[in-house]
Amino acid sequence: MTFTAPQFKAEYQTECLLEVVNNEFKVNAIESGHNTYYQLEYEVGRKYIKVWSYLMSSGKRLDGRGCFMFVDKKDGACYKPASYKAPAKGIRFWIDQLLDNPEIVDQYGSFLYVR
Repeated sequence: MTFTAPQFKAEYQTECLLEVVNNEFKVNAIESGHNTYYQLEYEVGRKYIKVWSYLMSSGKRLDGRGCFMFVDKKDGACYKPASYKAPAKGIRFWIDQLLDNPEIVDQYGSFLYVR
């Protein structure tokens, strides 16, 4: 695997957060005896980093994915998705906050809906 340095601070922080959260989701599933769990990945767009969630079963990726959240590339603001194309209005978290407290992030993205 070749390492490529992320261009933006928010992209690097998103990558670090997803690594921690993905490991946590997998460990929790194994410890509770489940063979399915969610995993997160990201895509970098023009203005936002789009985080996708998908289901894993027995180490294989299942079909389908859903938009989990959006992260602004410039300032690290996190938004809940209004659709898979655009975020909803109103900042929910900053990527720094989520990186400092990764236990906030749950598998379903419900932490983005609490206000």
